[in-house]
Amino acid sequence: MTQPISVKCKLIVLPDLGGEIDRTMQGFADACNQILEVAKRENCWNTTKLHHLVYKPVREATGLKANHVCQAIRRVIGNAKAVKQIHKFRPTSVGLDVRTFVYKEETQSVGVTLMCGRVEFKLSIGGYQIALLRGQTPTSATLNKTKLGDYNILMLI
Repeated sequence: MTQPISVKCKLIVLPDLGGEIDRTMQGFADACNQILEVAKRENCWNTTKLHHLVYKPVREATGLKANHVCQAIRRVIGNAKAVKQIHKFRPTSVGLDVRTFVYKEETQSVGVTLMCGRVEFKLSIGGYQIALLRGQTPTSATLNKTKLGDYNILMLI
């Protein structure tokens, strides 16, 4: 078994889509914070049980797509296991899975599901990333916003 490699790629984001990414990140952070609150109150740290408790109310409150809510539940549980005390989630990233993102090698772009729907972004990458991604089909990724306001996607291969 080989260790997964994370490939960081910069997204080329049109000005009107930056707001949609930010809105999705804010919704994802809000969902994580709501889920964390329920998990602490109910002392529930099992992914399946927590899913049954929070899925519908969080989806209605945030307007997120179904798989984003599932990813938020996984993030809360994963962070709770890694760090004993979680205070608050900030809107700096969104977890993506095979249903919410796709890498297109022939066009060097990614399709990402946001709250407004599926959006395609061109990648600004060099030969190193192209070589790592050649022939790969990434199944999970994380969409990040940098402190400078740029957007990156970290794809696991």
